[in-house]
Amino acid sequence: MSSVRVWLGLRTLGAMRAPHSTAISAHRRDHHGAFDTAVGSGAEYVEIDVRRTGDGELVAHHDREVGGLPLARCTYERVRAAVDRPVPLLGDALDAIAGRALGHLDLKERGAEHETVELAMERLGEGRFVVTTRYSESIRLIKRDFPGVRTALSVGRGVWERGAVRDLSPLALVRACGADMVALNHRLARLGVLRQCARAGFPAMVWTVNAEPLMRRFLGDPRVAVLVTDHPGRALALRDEGR
Repeated sequence: MSSVRVWLGLRTLGAMRAPHSTAISAHRRDHHGAFDTAVGSGAEYVEIDVRRTGDGELVAHHDREVGGLPLARCTYERVRAAVDRPVPLLGDALDAIAGRALGHLDLKERGAEHETVELAMERLGEGRFVVTTRYSESIRLIKRDFPGVRTALSVGRGVWERGAVRDLSPLALVRACGADMVALNHRLARLGVLRQCARAGFPAMVWTVNAEPLMRRFLGDPRVAVLVTDHPGRALALRDEGR
């Protein structure tokens, strides 16, 4: 799928928006662990972080740990007992947004590619979600076996992480893995990587943008297809002001 078709597809999925507006992806759930606040914000996308528990369940959870315990070594029942907020199963999280928002599925680890995509196609419908991940191998698997699924390679590791310097020039890796888009950390976007991606024809998702001046900047940038934020309501209000 060409980057132009992907861009047009994103625009079609957000048909209620103005022709050149940037879509919003709600990054956080409410303090009860539910997705109602994110969906109710009016954001086009709701982000669901995907991890696997020690007994093989796919769950919606951002961090590697839950209640101080490694999630990958805990049974789902132990995960539920470790915290005072729900850690929903992926299927339940998808059901919570189905028909109400598009899915932004962020794979936090390798090994869940096929299950995640198959479940998303079943619960949300084909073309109703995008998959993001920092793992190029995961993108390759998805594009090989589900070529019609939109994907974005996440770029923007912490400066202390091995390989972070390569994130300043990510296009070779993006092309090699077959990603349709690039999901950029907002700091990298401001260092010229957004310009690189736009020149190469790759639409960008920019994360995680919470400061109002940065929201205004990226919402007004036609190179940004999706803005990811913890404050979707404020981003939507700023987008409406910009119109």
